[in-house]
Amino acid sequence: MICCVRIPHPSLVAAWMTAPALRSRPLVLGGLAHERGAVTTASLEARAQGVVDGMSLNQAQQFAPDAVFQPVDEEATARVRQSLLSTLHHFTPDVAAGQDPGCAFLRLDRLALRWPDRSQLLAAISRAIDAAIQVRPTIGVASSMFVSKVAADHATAAAPVMVDQPKTRAFLARYPIDILPLDDDLREYLVLLGLKTIGRLQTISRPAFRRQFGVKALEIYDLALGDDRRRLRPWRPAVRIEESQPLDPPVDNTEALQFIARALAEQVSGSLLSQGLGTRGIRITLNQESAPALKVEARFAYPVTTAGEIFDGIRPRLLRASITAPLERITLRAGRLEPAYVRQPGLLVRNDSFKESIADAVARLQEEYGPSLVQRAEVCRDAAPLPDHRILWKPA
Repeated sequence: MICCVRIPHPSLVAAWMTAPALRSRPLVLGGLAHERGAVTTASLEARAQGVVDGMSLNQAQQFAPDAVFQPVDEEATARVRQSLLSTLHHFTPDVAAGQDPGCAFLRLDRLALRWPDRSQLLAAISRAIDAAIQVRPTIGVASSMFVSKVAADHATAAAPVMVDQPKTRAFLARYPIDILPLDDDLREYLVLLGLKTIGRLQTISRPAFRRQFGVKALEIYDLALGDDRRRLRPWRPAVRIEESQPLDPPVDNTEALQFIARALAEQVSGSLLSQGLGTRGIRITLNQESAPALKVEARFAYPVTTAGEIFDGIRPRLLRASITAPLERITLRAGRLEPAYVRQPGLLVRNDSFKESIADAVARLQEEYGPSLVQRAEVCRDAAPLPDHRILWKPA
């Protein structure tokens, strides 16, 4: 199932967070009233007086003379949007940003084990967003991105709308065709034919719709039936996990270097665990006193998280590094970040209680015990007379 989370335009939320008194007043964003420009967005109070997006600021002032006019704070707007996505990312890595600035999607499949009661999950998401940006979202849940967005558009902050897959067509049928992403020509044509609601559109067969409107319009027809083939494009937080330690006095012995590297590995591990991330690569920068800096990289076959795993990976590289002068600083930077684990019940559990995917578990076991430990079974095409000869064992 796909969950759509909607908030007011992030620039409105940013303005409310800066000046809470503006929440109950007509607010128009896009510039000052006397400036030449267009309305970027407006609060519900301003829209109730006739202000719409794209309207000139001068015209907006005529409709809402008591409104507050402000320019858009782009940096604050970006922070609000980032906070929304980051908050959702704490629930699941399957998060995507919607085309609408105040819209985000997340897949709920991985959360079924931890949140068997979906209503409690939605309430927790709503509370988390309210704590992050001081606004309650509207939430819709359905089997596709399009239907979940329609559900969120017609939900309230207190009552999410959940649409079961068998009821999708009936749910969409009551809405006008304006909720579909129609161009002006196709909208006008459908209205002329009397197809003003999605329910009327659903009565036409797919071949008949194709003959009438062409292949390109079939995407609109599929959406009207609730069939949205778009996939979530996962959003990833811009994370920089780096720990550095100046060495005063400079270090010139291997034992001290390993002790410091172990401490930095523990700090990097703490940052990874706090954000639910793992790393497949650690870059080590060694700043020498009277020589160029050395850069060493340790790569991992699976996303590591613990200090022991990180240190075991970087220790051999440190011992082989061509250090020619005392070291003034050592820096560890985690790269190739990804979710630390994938929830698959009853699969493989590591010593630190994390559950991981099959591919990562195989890579970890091969790295610890050798590539021949895990092998892949392949059935021979030709049936052999002996059972032992019917299966080929190959490296996994």
